[in-house]
Amino acid sequence: MRKSFAVLCFALATALFPGYSAVADESSTSRYIVRFESEGLKIKNPDHETFVSHLQQNLRKNMAGLPGIVKSPMKANVTPLWIANSFAIDATEAQIEKIARLPNVAEVVRSEYRIYVDKDINKKAVKADPAVIQWSVQKVRAPEVWQNFRIDGAGVVVGVLDTGIDGKHPAFEGKLLAFKDFTLDASPEPTDTQGHGTHVCGSIAGSQGVGVAPGARLIVGRVFDNKGGTTEDVLLAGMQWMLDPDGMPETSDSPKLINNSWGSNDSTSKTFWVAVENWVQAGILPVFAAGNNGMWGGKVGTPAAFPHSWAVAATTQTDALAYFSSQGPVAWDGAPLMKPDVAAPGDKIISCAIGGGLVSNSGTSMACPHVAGVAALMYQADPTLTIEQARLIAEETAKDLGAAGKDGKFGSGLIDSYKIVEKILQNSGLASAFAAYESVIHTEKALVGMQPVSPLAAPLARSIIERSCTLDDGQFRALAISVAQNGGEASQALLKEATSTRLAREIHR
Repeated sequence: MRKSFAVLCFALATALFPGYSAVADESSTSRYIVRFESEGLKIKNPDHETFVSHLQQNLRKNMAGLPGIVKSPMKANVTPLWIANSFAIDATEAQIEKIARLPNVAEVVRSEYRIYVDKDINKKAVKADPAVIQWSVQKVRAPEVWQNFRIDGAGVVVGVLDTGIDGKHPAFEGKLLAFKDFTLDASPEPTDTQGHGTHVCGSIAGSQGVGVAPGARLIVGRVFDNKGGTTEDVLLAGMQWMLDPDGMPETSDSPKLINNSWGSNDSTSKTFWVAVENWVQAGILPVFAAGNNGMWGGKVGTPAAFPHSWAVAATTQTDALAYFSSQGPVAWDGAPLMKPDVAAPGDKIISCAIGGGLVSNSGTSMACPHVAGVAALMYQADPTLTIEQARLIAEETAKDLGAAGKDGKFGSGLIDSYKIVEKILQNSGLASAFAAYESVIHTEKALVGMQPVSPLAAPLARSIIERSCTLDDGQFRALAISVAQNGGEASQALLKEATSTRLAREIHR
């Protein structure tokens, strides 16, 4: 049986620091992150197993030279962070200096506690009719997509890194596929004692009129404490988990996109650059909040400011820029880069509260999940979209609110899910959805195993059948030929159901 990567790293830690579990070094230690020079994978569009295995093998190879460098016994507490070709370690200054001198080490930084989630802005409990669709969801035109295109995010998995999620909130019933707590609480059950993550998750996929993509499903990593803070190594561990939730590279279980309603006010930090870069290479769209430093004239923070991150600004109910929304442009290596990329409602947003009920909150943290929800609608419309295509279509169809073209306040403008999905469907057919159905079945098996009720594949199947019933006879024949020639066993079975449904409706018309 193949040993897990964690077991191999434990063995390496033991070799690196003999007897570390029994004897503590008398010298003072600190937590450090050691990053090696990255080695790109030369294969274009690698599959999940190939890419994750490549990252893990890179780190193993780079760490192989360490045991001969540091010989003092200590409590190493080594954490592999292959998502960034790094590892975290408790070490003395003398020990870390030796490691830093290795030729393959790119940098060594102290892992420190920082606040990444801003304090709540204008937060207050509200009473709202759950049958009413909230203004922010209507503003991005999601209900029109549900009704006219029969697309609500079904079959799309969205990752969320935040303060957690209230798994008992009725708006999330059947929607949480996986949860992991990286904080000191290490709760085995889905939890959120701060509320930020629950609010964010609600805006993505919540029912009760708060979610943009209520048919989508969630995997949630709790990486921030009650103050909205964490250390870099914990956050990197959460980012790594998102790339391989079940710890088995051979199963393709990563989300299609990840919502990140967090960041720093530093527009130049590259701490998470490689991790986000690897998300993108793995085909995961990284959606980031632009930051709430606009009232002080602050620039878009990182990681939102990265070229490979999709940065979201916040707007009000009247389409004005929210006073707190951070602005651009930013610069990398002396070259200017226009940020943010798009805008979405982020002022006085009503979504889920911990303990049940609804709460109003404001921030680019609230705008970010609206864009993530729209992205889920996009990927249901065409699961084969590349990240570049998804971003391009969304920005081309956005409502320009500021200076003509992309600007440093609204980016390309207010995101419009109806125009996006309409354009996508003009260029793609249902055949890609059948192909995605095959993949979704495997993803569901990896994340939740066999369930009495299918939480991911079944909703997508219903959506595909409904969409197939809107096709004319010629379009459906073309679809049937494509699925028959290229589809797998599950797709063939789904096509039979779609055919039967169309026939039944024709008979009873």
